[in-house]
Parts: sequence; structure tokens; C-alpha cells
Amino acid sequence: MRKQLITFCLVTVLILAFILSGCSDKTPTTDINSLLQNNKFKSVEQVGEIPDALKIAVQNNYFNGIAAFDDILLKSEISSIDKENRVVTYKVKMMDLYGNDIATYTCNSDDAYHITTLTATSDGGFLFVLGFENYAYDQNVWASDKGYASRVIKCDKKANVQFDIPFDSIEGSALKYCFEKNEHFYFFGTTETPETKNRGTYSPTDIYMTILDKNGTVLKKQCIAGSDYDNLNMAEISDDCFVLSIRSQSDDGDFINSNSNGYPAEWVFTVNDSIEITDKKKESGRDYFDNKIGEKDGTPIYKSNSLLKDYDAGTPEAFIDYGDFYLIVSENTTGVYEKTPPTISAIWHYTETVYSAYDNEGKLIFRASVDSSPDFDSWIQSHTTQ
Repeated sequence: MRKQLITFCLVTVLILAFILSGCSDKTPTTDINSLLQNNKFKSVEQVGEIPDALKIAVQNNYFNGIAAFDDILLKSEISSIDKENRVVTYKVKMMDLYGNDIATYTCNSDDAYHITTLTATSDGGFLFVLGFENYAYDQNVWASDKGYASRVIKCDKKANVQFDIPFDSIEGSALKYCFEKNEHFYFFGTTETPETKNRGTYSPTDIYMTILDKNGTVLKKQCIAGSDYDNLNMAEISDDCFVLSIRSQSDDGDFINSNSNGYPAEWVFTVNDSIEITDKKKESGRDYFDNKIGEKDGTPIYKSNSLLKDYDAGTPEAFIDYGDFYLIVSENTTGVYEKTPPTISAIWHYTETVYSAYDNEGKLIFRASVDSSPDFDSWIQSHTTQ
């Protein structure tokens, strides 16, 4: 049953990899002309002139898929794939705010691993997770059959590895959020089918927490758990605690007296620097889709920020603060792919990456876009059995 569930999830992920902003639209793919005639999808119009310092970055779409921080940008890329041996070469790039390369880390990995949790660190370096995601090699052969270990890798400002710590039998989703505080690294996420040993129970998913010191030594691991599905929607850091927005179907363990009756309930948990629960309330926290996309004056910018309330050029994916102006990088749907295979139940879209700069009063200074559509034709060809 577990592998059937994973198979279903995997197929869903493969489909979503080619579905971009706007995929929730339920209009049939045969009604493309109607969609276009009604201007449901369209490219943005250019406004103003791109500053010389940003022209190369915008024209080459360097900021598509970045993680933005106060003074650096991080981005992961696949540089090569060896399908026969299931080996992927990844690059993690650190850039300045204008897209100039500072340092690059390169590694080879089994294709069941993916770069996640890109994090700028206080010493000028960066940290990331090489996270495991299970998938089926064949009908009865899974990537997890040979064992797995997600890794936390810390690099200095020249991309030299300072530590590389494996987490045996832990998926990348368990290390999704990372925060640096008092020379420690805190990780939060959702882990699949762990044994909750301190209660003698078994739960499908739990909230996973761990602390590493500045040298990568694991100081503590802890779970927030019940006997049903418990999933982390979002993790945030405050001055004296961490705030976890959780969706849980459990009525026991840390969710005792939830009275959810098997239906998901929203919780907000507060944990201290020792990842001990200090408070919990049955209430809605931050939404799963309201993720952090950048920083301004050291403060996290989430998608729900008031600066983005009236944004009109797609879905914001990054916020970059330049002091006297800020840049919003978004993905905008521009059209419908006309030849979506009949075996695919969702709609595939063409997209563009939009670069919109505003002054600190919110006035649009310039806007430009770059096509970012996937190569659907090549994907179909590579997945078609001859």
C-alpha cells in the first residue's frame, strides 16, 4: 500500500514538474482559442529601461529559481544527467545581487537526490540539503531499497566544503527549513513513516526537528508526533523561539484532545532553542504556500507581505532588496500548450519570468520578461515508447 501511494505521488510530481502558474484552471485543453481570445493568458508589457548593472542577469534569466537573501543569491542547477547510471551532476551557485558569480559547488549524486533548503550563512558561505526523494526504478524496484541518507552540506564563501553530514533513512522533506541562530543550525520538516519510539506507536508522518552546531555535529533530534498524519506547513524564526504551522489528523501524542475525528486540524506550535515545545494552540498558522521569498532590512518577506498585495505580473518567487529599490521576480502564465498528451489530466502552460522593480514608495520603475517555458516537445519525445 505504501509503495502504491508513493507511485501515485511520484506520477503527480512528474506531472506538476511541467505545470506552472495557473494550473488550477479546470478549462479543457480544447478550449485554447477561447482562453486566448479572452486574454486569460498574456505576456506582460515592458516598462522603462533595465539598469545596465542588471541587464545581463535579466536577459539571461539568472534569477529564475533563486533563493534570495540580504546580500547574496543562491541557485541550484543540473549541469548533466547520466540516465543509464542514474547519476546527476548538480551545481550550487552563490551570486551577488546583480547575478555575478561568487562561488560554485559541484557534486555528483544518485538521481533520487535533489538540492533543497538553500541557505545563506553568517560567515559569508552557504548551506544546502542533498535530499532523498523515493521513486520506483521499476515495478518492484525502488530507490529506497538500497538504503538512503539525506545530507546537509556546508560550504565557505569560496565553496569549499566545511562539513557534509548524512542523515540515515531521512528524506529531504524532513530538512526543508533551515535557520541559523547562536552558531547553531536548526532544521524542521516532515518525515515519512518514522517510529515514534518514546510512545511505542507508529505514525505515517511526523514533524522532524534537529540541531547542528557550527561544525556539523548533530546535537539533538526530536519529533512532534501523533499516531496519524502530522505535516509541517511552515517554519519561522522569531527572536526567542521557532514557530511551526502544522496540519495534523492525530488526536493523541502531542495533539491529544484535538478531536479531529480523522480530519486535518490546524495547529501552531512554539519551540525553544532546545527544540522543546513551549506552547501549542489549535489555530491556523502560516499557509503552506505563503513561503519566504526574500529579505528586506533583515526581515523575511513572505508572499503575503503587503508589498506584494497588488502585484499583477504572475506569482512572486523572489524578492531582492537593493536599498533604494526592490525587485520582484515572478512566474507568469502566457499560454496553453496545444499538444498536451491525453494521458496527462492537467493543463500544461507556457510561462515567462518577470522582473519588476519598484522604488520604496511602490512606484514601478521598470519591468521586463524572459520566456521560461519548459521544452514540452522534448519531454513528450523522451517519454514516448517507440
